Amino acid sequence: MPSDAPVDLCSLAFTCSVDPLLLLDEAGRILALNPAAERLFSTPGATARGGPVDDALRPQPPLGALLDQVIRDRAPRALPPDFTLHLANERAVLAEGSLSPLVDPAGACAGVLLALRDVTERRRAEQAARDQAARLHAAVEALDVGLVIYDAEERLCFFNTAYKSHYPECAAAIQVGNTFEDVVREGCRNGIHLHSGLSEEEWVAGRLADHRRSGDVYVRRFGDRWLTLKSTRLADGSTVGLRIDTTEIKQAELALERERQFIRLVLDTIPIVVTVKDRDGKMKLVSKSYAALYDTTPEAAVGKTVSDLPSSHAELSTIGEMDREVLARMQPVSRVQPVARPNGKVRWMSIVKVPLIEQDGTTHILAIGMDITAQREHEEHMAATIAELERQRQAFADQLAVIQRQQALIRALSTPILQVAEGVVAVPLIGALDDARAADVTSKLLDEVVRTGARFAIIDVTGIESVDAATADHLVRIVRAIRLLGASGVLTGIGPAVAQSMCGLEVDLSGVTTHGNLRAGIEVCLRALRGRR
Repeated sequence: MPSDAPVDLCSLAFTCSVDPLLLLDEAGRILALNPAAERLFSTPGATARGGPVDDALRPQPPLGALLDQVIRDRAPRALPPDFTLHLANERAVLAEGSLSPLVDPAGACAGVLLALRDVTERRRAEQAARDQAARLHAAVEALDVGLVIYDAEERLCFFNTAYKSHYPECAAAIQVGNTFEDVVREGCRNGIHLHSGLSEEEWVAGRLADHRRSGDVYVRRFGDRWLTLKSTRLADGSTVGLRIDTTEIKQAELALERERQFIRLVLDTIPIVVTVKDRDGKMKLVSKSYAALYDTTPEAAVGKTVSDLPSSHAELSTIGEMDREVLARMQPVSRVQPVARPNGKVRWMSIVKVPLIEQDGTTHILAIGMDITAQREHEEHMAATIAELERQRQAFADQLAVIQRQQALIRALSTPILQVAEGVVAVPLIGALDDARAADVTSKLLDEVVRTGARFAIIDVTGIESVDAATADHLVRIVRAIRLLGASGVLTGIGPAVAQSMCGLEVDLSGVTTHGNLRAGIEVCLRALRGRR
């Protein structure tokens, strides 16, 4: 073609279009099609020309009705959104496009231009994206973790069901478009902040600060619930938040803390020393009484060894020896151990150490100590008293022999054993109760208990004006001897002076029945006998 020949731009555009184009007559027959259409149909143009477009394309829905409308209205129409071509080899193509009437200057319709665009892959990609979005939405909804997204202006963009369920007080305001502050204030109107003791404004300010603190993880209480919250700021200024209901975990933590505090209270209250050490000798648990021995606190003692505390070399040696023995034998070990306090005073401790084994096999050493300083001092005082009495006995041996002869006569007269009722005998004691008299009373009383088969033996001490350590010891021994025969010993007639003396001597009367007078003791014994019948 000469270079100066006129160019038909319309024909050139029709031919060069990358989209398939077909020229149809008013009956829907194909008058012409461009190369793009030939490639789409895999059919040469000469073969397709003259044939009905519905036969060539097998469209669904058919083009007949839409073509008639375009010709009648002389106006273009878009193809239906679900327009599908069924081409050769059963190939289905999703297409978009339009039917446009070609109207001449006289207003007559010379033909119709069918423009097509293959959108099969795009539609598949769009459907895949929709499917992926649906799966993602279903996955987010399946979470028991609350997920929420607020935009840069703090307006709610997205939330899942779990998020809304975590805030029932705020449910009315949890709507797309509402601000974070709208949601918080709705919760305040329903009392979500009342447990905190804060005003509404203080509560709102705190929650806004939490929301704007990107990256932090924190736990907050909302009514009767505990939630773990995390907010992350995205590059566009929006915020993604996670809400996890950790109520059960928090309640378990609080229960453990209450249990820990209770154990601490017990350890700080009991009047005994308690420690738990690991195999390396480091303190894991310390009672207040133990810390007091070293003028420190339980908190300061934990993590330290005994060598870190002010102790003597002998004390450290004994403690180390006991610890090694416990771990070697895996059995309890006991000692009486002096403990030197920082002020120089020495306290005597009765210590028992036992192995403490956790479920995972970890072994600790549990030590329990009792301060027996007062007991040892009392024992020493008693020893000194006995020594003094022995010295006096030696000094007055001759006089004592006379007194003993006189006392023998008095005992014979002053210790009558009476059977006051069947199963009940009584012995009134008058005057002093020395060793000899005590032995005599014990012997006679036990013989009478066996002879009469008595169930109760009453020892009336109304006639004893004062009680020393020896007298108290004799009374306790008599009662114990009676008990060995299967009978019960009862002390009666303990007056104020005797009671005060016995308290001062710290006499152990545990397990000994006492009554103020003989009559009361007899009545109790008789009632007990009737009850046994």
